[in-house]
Amino acid sequence: MEMLVVIAIMGLVLTMVAGFRQPHSQWLETQTAARQVAEAMRDARGEAITEGHPVAPVLPRLPASVAIAVQAPPGGIVFAPDGSASGGRILLTGGGQIAVSVDWLTGRVATDAP
Repeated sequence: MEMLVVIAIMGLVLTMVAGFRQPHSQWLETQTAARQVAEAMRDARGEAITEGHPVAPVLPRLPASVAIAVQAPPGGIVFAPDGSASGGRILLTGGGQIAVSVDWLTGRVATDAP
């Protein structure tokens, strides 16, 4: 009888552990999306310098819960072969707001994410 009780308790514990998931966090999802956007921008800048022609970054596919707004001059953000850029910002919102900005003079890509 004691053995059946122990097996039943172990079954309950296993059921609880197997059903446990990390809680969904929109803020973490937004931070991850900002890192991916910044990485795509840096890759485009590197390609422009290496290939010797202007390159417009291709943004990665983002989760549906993350909204994106581009603040850039007409023609969008473009990186020049000398490393500079047209400048601009990309705002990502979803559980908070993070900006990925591109400096027009140096082409430096930065995020304001903590």
